[in-house]
Amino acid sequence: MRIAVLILMFTGWFYQTTAQSYAVGRRTVSWVDASRSNRTVGAELFYPAAQVGVGVPIVDDSLKFPVVVFGHGFLMPVSAYQWLADSLVTRGYILALPTTEGSASPSHEQFGRDLVFIGRSIIQRNDSASSFLLGRVHPRMAVAGHSMGGGASFLAAAGASDVHAVFNFAAAETNPSAKQAALLTNVPSLVLSGSGDCIVRDTNQLRMYNNIPYPCKTYINLTQVLHCQFGNNDFTCTLGQISSFCNSTSVSLSSVYSRCTQLLVPFLDYYLKSNCASRALFEDVYTNLTGVTMRLRTCTNDPFVCTPSTRLRFYVFQGNGDWDLPQNWLQQRVPPHSLPAGSEILIQAAPGGQAVLARLQVISPQARLLVLSGKQLLITGSLRQE
Repeated sequence: MRIAVLILMFTGWFYQTTAQSYAVGRRTVSWVDASRSNRTVGAELFYPAAQVGVGVPIVDDSLKFPVVVFGHGFLMPVSAYQWLADSLVTRGYILALPTTEGSASPSHEQFGRDLVFIGRSIIQRNDSASSFLLGRVHPRMAVAGHSMGGGASFLAAAGASDVHAVFNFAAAETNPSAKQAALLTNVPSLVLSGSGDCIVRDTNQLRMYNNIPYPCKTYINLTQVLHCQFGNNDFTCTLGQISSFCNSTSVSLSSVYSRCTQLLVPFLDYYLKSNCASRALFEDVYTNLTGVTMRLRTCTNDPFVCTPSTRLRFYVFQGNGDWDLPQNWLQQRVPPHSLPAGSEILIQAAPGGQAVLARLQVISPQARLLVLSGKQLLITGSLRQE
């Protein structure tokens, strides 16, 4: 991409010349939990691959991928969350969707334990010579879910030292209580709800959010979004909405998926991948996201200390003017002319300022350039995406 003169200015999201993008591989797994009378726990496992398919090899790359375990809603199939696999796996995450507790009388307690067990089992396979995941699993894990699975995510995270983040959609109260479990969920948390949800009122998720003791947490209530939209308007779920006379909204599924992804990716990138620039990106999305009825964020004295991965280098433009002037860059680190894979440039120009690129800048595959909303990048030279 060659550009003579171009001003890039964004007000709602960020500019990304290129980013990691993987195909989605899928396998059905089943592991036995000896600590629970040899309970068999099945899951659909989605992972980064070179090509889309069932049973295909994991992508040939030296990167390790963090783990996200997501619990389904009441009587809902895991296929309702294919959108989440497409959103996260393509960006370098392993996503597991446990298939247990799908009956009309599920055990919420066991489901919560299943979430943690599946996540731990995946991480253990990083060291298993017989696993296709050998050497490819990052040891950081998030637990998550929708509706019943959202409540179960709190049951899973409560007191678990190896759970590093929680997010959920329209989380429902469970037995034992997810609201009480939230009091023990001392990890970074992102709670999303819909103002049009009549299946599980948004006051439930707000109560859970308020109970979370971790000092850095976020709550977003999406305007007119329905309970079942987080689960692709699954047929069984939608029947419940129809019977409750609350199955109408002007908000599209694609809008719901887009906004959830905009929040989730930088949230997970920061806490699971130690992508330090992603905190600023998340806060930018949080502030500028449209279609929001309520937004709450508390983040003081976050115990998490972001230490950049050795595979990831950050270059932050925070001054005004010349791209090649060291004092315009954080720690005077000017990016190389060819930005290598696993690196990022973040344009966070001073108020009223702009970054001016007057030479050739090459962005390699699996590297990216980001421009925060309201910031400007003026290109009088060339920007090339390889």
